[in-house]
Amino acid sequence: MKLEWNQTVQPICIAALAILIPTLVSSLPNLKPTKTIITTSDAPAALGPYSQGVLSPDKKTLYISGCIGFDPKTQSMVEGGVEEQADRALKNLVAILKAGGGKVEDVVKTTVLVADIKDYKSVNSVYDKTFKTSKPARSAFAVKDLPAGALVEIEAIACFP
Repeated sequence: MKLEWNQTVQPICIAALAILIPTLVSSLPNLKPTKTIITTSDAPAALGPYSQGVLSPDKKTLYISGCIGFDPKTQSMVEGGVEEQADRALKNLVAILKAGGGKVEDVVKTTVLVADIKDYKSVNSVYDKTFKTSKPARSAFAVKDLPAGALVEIEAIACFP
């Protein structure tokens, strides 16, 4: 028996597709975009229940957790004062930034926390070496205490085209 694409067969095919398509779609894995957790051994492991960095679902924004002057190899504070800690914190921040696919010029906002506002100028001199040509927006605060006795902590947000 030869079936022709006519008024008899067409409604049957449409009805079959109306039943099959929702069933097939519902059986697919969740295709909703999700955030990406960024980790690198070139920066110290997180000291608590947080990620070194998180890339947004659209892959255009990277949030970098606060970085302190821990050496990633020893997981302990670098020797020296606030300038050495700021330098190491910024190196850690850049390592996470690179692991997330970014570069220093992609940073649009930083937050700098210092344990003593008198160290603000010293931190600025180190900060300026990292952000030579591309100065992000920034907030800076003096705080009572920082994790692990740190003298400075720096976090960042980067945006990608």
